[in-house]
Amino acid sequence: MLFPVDSMNSCEEMMIQDCPGALYKKDDTAFLCWTYYPEVTYVLEYTPSKIDDSEIIKMAESAEPVK
Repeated sequence: MLFPVDSMNSCEEMMIQDCPGALYKKDDTAFLCWTYYPEVTYVLEYTPSKIDDSEIIKMAESAEPVK
């Protein structure tokens, strides 16, 4: 576990590249997480006051797995 999800202020579930994901927020820190394969989960940590959620989601949508 990278961060305690129970202590987050909000959680928005979504799909990223047809994979289950969630956007967690706590104060001015956010984590966009999604599971690409059962053994591969990505986490992007960012500051919402400095970059918009939609930009991070676009970044996640364009990510390609390392082969």
